[in-house]
Amino acid sequence: MAYTCPRGHQSADADYCSECGARIQAPALQAAAPIPPASGPMATGGANHDVCPDCATPRLAGTRFCEVCRYDFLNRASFSGLGVTPAAAPAVEPPPLPPVELRFDPPPVPQQPLPSTQAPESVVPPVIAYPRLQLRIMVDPALDTDPDPASPCPVGQADRIFHIDLDENTLGRQYEGHGVHPEIVVNDPGISRRHIKFLRSADGKVTALELGSANGTTFNGKVLEPGVVTAVQAGDEIILGMWTRIRLEAR
Repeated sequence: MAYTCPRGHQSADADYCSECGARIQAPALQAAAPIPPASGPMATGGANHDVCPDCATPRLAGTRFCEVCRYDFLNRASFSGLGVTPAAAPAVEPPPLPPVELRFDPPPVPQQPLPSTQAPESVVPPVIAYPRLQLRIMVDPALDTDPDPASPCPVGQADRIFHIDLDENTLGRQYEGHGVHPEIVVNDPGISRRHIKFLRSADGKVTALELGSANGTTFNGKVLEPGVVTAVQAGDEIILGMWTRIRLEAR
């Protein structure tokens, strides 16, 4: 059986869309609607901007990026990385040099250095050591302000701990289609298949990247902007999905 979500996706789940994570308001079974034939540019051999040309995922109405591969529908460009070019600093002219007073002093008499019996000390540059972090994933029933009888909030579940040991740790809802396999799987119907990614640099610094999820992510009380890298540390808190609260901890 197939179900149609409010955004027009064909979903394998009856409660929340398996494509975008949107809630399907009518829990009654729906007959799988046939996919309409291609029209417009696709029918004439041109580029269809309602379907991602990289992964063939239908485009969500009003969105700029593909939910699966981050293809940019506005600029018609594939996702090419996370680099952000900082704005160039304005040129600052150096202050004028003070006038130089010419003096003619006799050259100093060279002195022989005294022999040293101690070995020269080696200068070691300071090393910034970032603490290793872990994620404590909790079910918070207080976050479920709009409960769904078809998907009740699980109560009494123990916290789950995930160590951030990989260079890239993707968190999302388990889904077998499109080859999406997140390293951190959270069973929350309000979470997208690829919701947020935690990146660890060579020196151990950890940052978070919102991947353009359907329902968004809150970081320390503020909404994360998709595609913007945000530094995280122990004590930070992330809220996503219907009832999921994540706390970063040092280990």
